[in-house]
Amino acid sequence: MTRHQERPTVSDSAETVNIELAGLRAELEQERRHNAQLQAAMDGLGRSVSELRTFARDVSHDLKAPLSGILGYAQLLEHLDFGFPRPAGYDEFVSEINRSADRMRRLIDDVLAYSATSDSTLRLAPIDLSALVDDLAADAIGLTRPVPLITRDTLPAVHGDHGMVRRVLENLLGNAIKYVPLGEAARVHVSARALEDDMVRIEITDQGIGIQDGQHEAIFEELHRAHPEAYPGNGLGLPICRRMVQRMGGAIGADPRYRGGARIWFTLPPAPVAGEPHAVLPALDLDRTTV
Repeated sequence: MTRHQERPTVSDSAETVNIELAGLRAELEQERRHNAQLQAAMDGLGRSVSELRTFARDVSHDLKAPLSGILGYAQLLEHLDFGFPRPAGYDEFVSEINRSADRMRRLIDDVLAYSATSDSTLRLAPIDLSALVDDLAADAIGLTRPVPLITRDTLPAVHGDHGMVRRVLENLLGNAIKYVPLGEAARVHVSARALEDDMVRIEITDQGIGIQDGQHEAIFEELHRAHPEAYPGNGLGLPICRRMVQRMGGAIGADPRYRGGARIWFTLPPAPVAGEPHAVLPALDLDRTTV
């Protein structure tokens, strides 16, 4: 060491440490302000979402009253005695009023369901899937022409909100029955398989028109309609199903490998059995294509 190369003193080291500490304090203060801004933005978004949900519910309820009046008067027009023959186009016009009003009613109901799904109270309990599918199938068979063929395997009990699971199955069965070539009777099969992560995968398989390539994820997006010209709908049914299934701890999707129709699946936890292990289900067979 030469005379010009002096060893750093304690005071020099202390000054360096103070400079570094001051820089760290400035960085921490900047980060704190950034986090506060992010939190304020998140709080604002939360309030906006809550206000939008409240607005959607209020508007939907307000729209139901005049819509009920339209439906009521349209039904009266169907039975109004004009003598015979009726004016040209009368029956067609009244039927179109009824169809349009009914579509509006379903849209309002779906908007209400969609807005309420995220924050509605969950009532979790064991659900007998076999009994629920039988109930929904009986309703569909009684109301649908041509009469659909709906079959099922022996289904396990799952753990979920009964109202939500019913709506999910009702929507998926309804889609399977609806999306068939004009005049054909739907053929639908409901099955269940065990997954390795201790979840139950429920599958609704049909032999209808199927899902176009590249649309298997898009059909779960809000207001997406795969066949808007040929089939009625508002594009909210499957997004509602996705929200409900996710709230119950599951997932939902469409199998892109299935051909000859469509296969929609969703997962739920199995129902716990007091004092017994969970029921053992058949292994998942992703290649099964029979209905």
